[in-house]
Amino acid sequence: MKCLVLTRRKMLTICACFVVCGLAVVFSVKGIQAVQTAYVQKVPIYSVPTPDKQVALTFDCAWDIDHTEEYIDILQKYQVEATFFVTGVWAEKYTNAVKQISEAGYEIGNLGNTYERIPQLSQADMMSNLMQCNETLKKITGKTPVLFRPPYGDYNALLLDTANTLEMQAVQWDIDSFDQHNTTVQGIADKVMEEAKSGSIILLHNRSDLTLEALPYMIETLQSEGYEIVSVSQLMRNASEMQSE
Repeated sequence: MKCLVLTRRKMLTICACFVVCGLAVVFSVKGIQAVQTAYVQKVPIYSVPTPDKQVALTFDCAWDIDHTEEYIDILQKYQVEATFFVTGVWAEKYTNAVKQISEAGYEIGNLGNTYERIPQLSQADMMSNLMQCNETLKKITGKTPVLFRPPYGDYNALLLDTANTLEMQAVQWDIDSFDQHNTTVQGIADKVMEEAKSGSIILLHNRSDLTLEALPYMIETLQSEGYEIVSVSQLMRNASEMQSE
């Protein structure tokens, strides 16, 4: 008599198939409403319309480098908010870092379970990928993410439907700091400042030592120009409040 052995990954894929079949055409905003009430889009958010001078800092965390404690120290020193998008694999490897981010009160979003081009997957595998990341983050922080950023910024309609089904809003960026390519701290900071405007979402990465060096200067310059630095969800809440007025 043969025994069928199911791995955790296979179980998640099977579960994902059931979810896809039952919810593929459903856009549920219940979880997202807890964050931003009414400002929900089926397309990714690149920036948020707001009359206030506010920008959001976001960090993608998917690589074998961990400057989390230093980032948190800098953010707390300047009393600013930020959103960290992390992969499930990174969260499993750097569990303490994820706990630090959460316990310090910073927002954590889903960056997929692995840093890959998710649109190349089937919808069932897309669902499994996102669910695995959510499951890992829920286990570590006690919270299920309501924000999703596609790795490489690469998405299609199927991936957006999958994220929406899981009650997550897709978030991109309108300012890429190019911190992975710029060779100087000044270059990173200048790129951000040249493009900053009210409602901007700024992309940074945890893999560059230069980002860590540029962050204080970037924050000081933004603040000197009157910008408040907030989380993505705060930007979205402000847009929601503006719509309701």
